[in-house]
Amino acid sequence: MQEKIISDDILEKMTLENVFKIFNNNVFPMLNDEEQEYCNELQEFCLELQPKIDKSKDVYVLFPELGKRGYMQRINKWKDFGPYGMKKEILLGTHLSMLDPQLELARLASGILCGNPTFHYYEHGGTGETIQKVQDELMSGQKIGCIGITEPERGSDAVNMTTVATKEGDSVIYNGEKVYTTNAPKADYFCTYGVYDTANPRDTMVQAMIKRDFGVRTERLKINSVPRVHIAHTFFENAKIPNDYILADDGLGYVRLFEGLVPERLSIVN
Repeated sequence: MQEKIISDDILEKMTLENVFKIFNNNVFPMLNDEEQEYCNELQEFCLELQPKIDKSKDVYVLFPELGKRGYMQRINKWKDFGPYGMKKEILLGTHLSMLDPQLELARLASGILCGNPTFHYYEHGGTGETIQKVQDELMSGQKIGCIGITEPERGSDAVNMTTVATKEGDSVIYNGEKVYTTNAPKADYFCTYGVYDTANPRDTMVQAMIKRDFGVRTERLKINSVPRVHIAHTFFENAKIPNDYILADDGLGYVRLFEGLVPERLSIVN
């Protein structure tokens, strides 16, 4: 028999609606009218979504619900969804964290860590419809994304990578591994960094969007604190990436990596 330390009369008041009331009382004085209206919309959405959440199922079944409202991310403008910007993204993440922290973890990895680079690609002059299709699939919640930066035995070192990229005709070949890759066992796309020269990673880093069937293998890690989110050790085994899936090449991957880290880490604060 489990011991209960919170009385029923307190438990019945610990509702999402009451949590939002506390949030509003403390945060709304710091927000303008547009931001308050945005929060009200988020809270209405969360209260509608809450009954649909089944804690016995993975969070990914909820992605399309987020996508319908443009809630896979709000840093960048996607289609006609607004408002957007860093502050709007932080407010989105805050509300989803109160609704379902595991859903928020997976959303951030897919919509921000994997999705944000697709916006940077076009901001820096990228062309073609390939990445646009990837972006639309991620933002709609129809596909799942993952980021590949962290490697075994590298700690927090995001620069000195051992994943090797090799140019081969109109493709780039990746060989290497990444670890603690959130969403990887379920992911359709992996935004992943490699280097042409491990002795000179800054000048040779490449950023690529990799489809699972290009040559990706994942082994799920057992992390008990987030049972509804799939996190993995990910292997790229002669993964052949066509050039139209390369987001930043010949050292620009390093620039794009750190350009993305700032907003991405601000999002992770939630």
